[in-house]
Amino acid sequence: MVNRAITDLVISTKGEAAWEAVCARAGLDIRSFDNTRTYDDAITYDLVAAAAAELDLDPATVLEAFGRHWILFTGREGWGPLFAMAGDSLETFVEGLDGLHARVVATMPQCRMPSFAVERAADGALLVDYRSDRDGLAPMVLGLLNGLAEHFGESWRIEHLGWSDETGAERFSLQPVDVAASTPHAVGTP
Repeated sequence: MVNRAITDLVISTKGEAAWEAVCARAGLDIRSFDNTRTYDDAITYDLVAAAAAELDLDPATVLEAFGRHWILFTGREGWGPLFAMAGDSLETFVEGLDGLHARVVATMPQCRMPSFAVERAADGALLVDYRSDRDGLAPMVLGLLNGLAEHFGESWRIEHLGWSDETGAERFSLQPVDVAASTPHAVGTP
C-alpha cells in the first residue's frame, strides 16, 4: 500500500506523465502495485528519491507530503473502518497504532511494522516515540501526524524533536492548539 500511495500522490498532484518519469528515474518496470504483496524496501526508497528529483524537492519534503497523503489515501482505499476502530481523536489513534499494526500483521505476516509509544508531558504535550527498523522515515511520520490532526479536525503544533538517546526512538512533540484562544475576535466580540 505504501507504494500505491506514492503512486497516488504523484499522479494526483502532477499527473500520469510525472508518474511515468518517476518510474523511469527509479529504474522500475513496475507501474502499479498490489496491496496484498510485499515489495523490497529499496523500491520505496528509490521511488521517494525519484519523486524528489522529478518534483525538484528534497526527499524529506516528499516523505512529509507522502505521510499526510497516506492518511487520505488509506481512508479511500477501504481502510477507513480500521482507522475508526483505532481511535476517534489523534491522541487515541496514536495510542492505538501498535494494536492496529498487530491486526495488519495478522492478515499480512510478512509486514514489518513500526512501533509507537505515547506519554503525556508535564506541560500537556504528547510525546510520541517512533521506532522502526527502516531508516530515514521520521519526515513521513511528521506528515502522518499532521494528516491525522487534519483527519480528526484537531489543531496541534507538531514538531520532530529528533533522536532520543533516552528512549532509543525518534521523538515528536504534539502540543494542542486552542483555536478559540488563538483566533482574533471581531470588534465588539467579547
